[in-house]
Amino acid sequence: MSIALSVFPILFLIISMIGFKMRGDYSAILAALSAVLIAIFAVPNVGGFTPPEGYGAGYVGWAFAEGVLKAIFPILIVILMALFSYNVLLESKQIEVIKQQFTNISSDKRIQVLLIVWGFGGLLEGMAGFGTAVAIPAAILIGLGFTPRFAALVSLIGNSVATGFGGVGIPVITLAKEVFGSAVTSEQTHAIASDVVIQLGFLMFLVPFVILMLTDTSKKYIVPNIILSTVVGGLSLGVQFVAAYFIGAETPAILGSIACIFFIVLYAKMTEKNSTPVDKAISMEQMAKAWAVYGFILFFIIMASPCPAPSARF
Repeated sequence: MSIALSVFPILFLIISMIGFKMRGDYSAILAALSAVLIAIFAVPNVGGFTPPEGYGAGYVGWAFAEGVLKAIFPILIVILMALFSYNVLLESKQIEVIKQQFTNISSDKRIQVLLIVWGFGGLLEGMAGFGTAVAIPAAILIGLGFTPRFAALVSLIGNSVATGFGGVGIPVITLAKEVFGSAVTSEQTHAIASDVVIQLGFLMFLVPFVILMLTDTSKKYIVPNIILSTVVGGLSLGVQFVAAYFIGAETPAILGSIACIFFIVLYAKMTEKNSTPVDKAISMEQMAKAWAVYGFILFFIIMASPCPAPSARF
């Protein structure tokens, strides 16, 4: 019964939006109200539950206020800044430079999709999260000529792994606080973050392979896809584990994605002999200007991350 009561507000939100086509804001408000009513009237009457001292409307009200504050700081702030950063790229036309870079790197659709969805998408998820890592890569893929359905599908699949450390590691940091309490140390957060990387290890090999095969189902690419996804997955696993263990939960998805971007670009240069037309060539100055927004974000994230080496755990 306690599990059913806990899940009810989430199911209510899903059913109201999908089943009854209700607006997202209305559905969320009603779901929140249902959670409040369940907490006040239903939870204290569940067998085996001992309410805390002072449990009641006031207790639930403070819990609700805490939830609202957690939603604003840092989740809503991260979302707003992610949208602001993307709008800066749109208004300054620098997003077109980034798109052109992706097409200049390789004419192979598999490489383009993997680079945008797994590399760039993972970078966005680590820095911003909350849907930006699906919406922005999908928009770029559509701009490059891919169908909207395909763009949405591969973007969603590619975003399935990096979400563990999405939004500057908010999920893992929140988990660490729930496990160890508000006095959680950086070493404890590092320990949980590295364990999460290990749990995601298999998917780091599987998801790139799925993305490559969805892009081109030709049998001649099966072996190259296996090799490429194995190297990309191993690189992601290694870099993310080191980042999680020594830096913390803020950077694994970011640094792992950057490492994959560099490798995929190098792989494309080694396997293709295509040359970029002079009129489409991009200078180092243009590249630096286009990527400056994400460069500054990465710099400030690393500067703000707790970096003492954790105590030995093996």
